[in-house]
Amino acid sequence: MYVLRHHLWQMMTCMVLVVITVWLSACSAPPSVATSPMNSPTDIQVTDASNHTVTLTRPAQRIVVLFEASLDDLYMLGAGQSVVGIPAKVYHSPSLFAAYRLLDPRIAQQQIATPSSWEASTNLESIVALQPDLVLVSSGQRDVIELLKSMHIAVYAVQSENYQQTRKELLDLGVLTGQAERAKQLVSFIEDEIQAMHNTSNMPPKQVYYAWSGGRIFSTSGRNSMPNTVMALAGTENIVKTELDQPTVNPEHLIEWNPDVILLWNSDPKLIYNRPELQSLKAVQNKQVFSLNPSFLFNPHTPKILLAANQLHHWVSPSKQSAIYASQDQKRILSMFYGPIIAEQLLQLAKNT
Repeated sequence: MYVLRHHLWQMMTCMVLVVITVWLSACSAPPSVATSPMNSPTDIQVTDASNHTVTLTRPAQRIVVLFEASLDDLYMLGAGQSVVGIPAKVYHSPSLFAAYRLLDPRIAQQQIATPSSWEASTNLESIVALQPDLVLVSSGQRDVIELLKSMHIAVYAVQSENYQQTRKELLDLGVLTGQAERAKQLVSFIEDEIQAMHNTSNMPPKQVYYAWSGGRIFSTSGRNSMPNTVMALAGTENIVKTELDQPTVNPEHLIEWNPDVILLWNSDPKLIYNRPELQSLKAVQNKQVFSLNPSFLFNPHTPKILLAANQLHHWVSPSKQSAIYASQDQKRILSMFYGPIIAEQLLQLAKNT
């Protein structure tokens, strides 16, 4: 009984703290927080991945980001200075920290607050204390979204599970941050690049098998997945026909399919080349096993899905100049996304990885 009373007392204390924090924040809430159902003709409005309307009265000035890919989007948009909260994994993951520290000196000094450990672990009190006028969160965190909305904090839910979603979310974030023209510029650039790849794609398209990171070579991706989108943008075809996002196969399946190319995510191609049972595969015999690495550079949940597709396109269209063209494209694309100085630094970081 004592344990139960003690547990209830802890819960009540926590709820009181949240209420007090919300009340204090409301007293000094920025004018861009949507607190009224009545919308002005000048309000900024977009619809998020959960089909909810997000309304601001001015471009967001204090943004808490709980979805790492959206943080990357904001820096590409030139809105990084508005970020006041980021996922803790940006600091905890050596590869992410090495990249993001180049984008923002505050991250290099670990000066930006971290109200979430991972996308699925969020401290509401920490978010409220930051007085955000916009929170970017995965659409899967429904409880967090509803609680933040009940506190009159504008929330934009993101999903980024295919190119069309990624494209829309980039445009929406441009609107919400006052960077709509920059967002349109990025989208136009990406689509021109995609069209250029399609104009020079192989016919018939190369058949590609995708394997996940961490040595999971028999965990793949079906047609309803982001890796499938990367393959399609590159002018290739996913050899896995199922619609499942992450099916598991066995060596017999892979041998029967016999793909032209095997694409790995942040894994060593030796994982494939050293498997005796896979030596008969065309991809192995023709040395067509490739890895998208480092993951930050090719994150398909951001506009850098273009980089992933571009690199795959060069791998499946080999020539004596393929490596040179791929390197030139990486520099050009990253320069568009981050500017030439950061692009050069990111490429140097990738070489040292």
